[in-house]
Amino acid sequence: MLIFNYTAWGWIWVAVGIVMALAGMGVLVGSRGARRTGICLAVLCLVGQMIFLPVYPFWSLLTMLLSVLVIYGLLAEPRHVSGVRL
Repeated sequence: MLIFNYTAWGWIWVAVGIVMALAGMGVLVGSRGARRTGICLAVLCLVGQMIFLPVYPFWSLLTMLLSVLVIYGLLAEPRHVSGVRL
């Protein structure tokens, strides 16, 4: 299942993290596309962390839990904006 070495995966996750930070800024501005991008990236992170369960079990489970919370947070309807759906 592990195609690249751990160093390559580390750089891949750094790149994904940068894109996540940009999507987070878009979510703060209220962009619907940024919310969708954030959901897709969180799902990618959730699935991708399953590769590292045998090597880093605590870190992988913590990251998977945070990904689930991010997905929930982005799917939940914002309370301060009425009538806005994803």
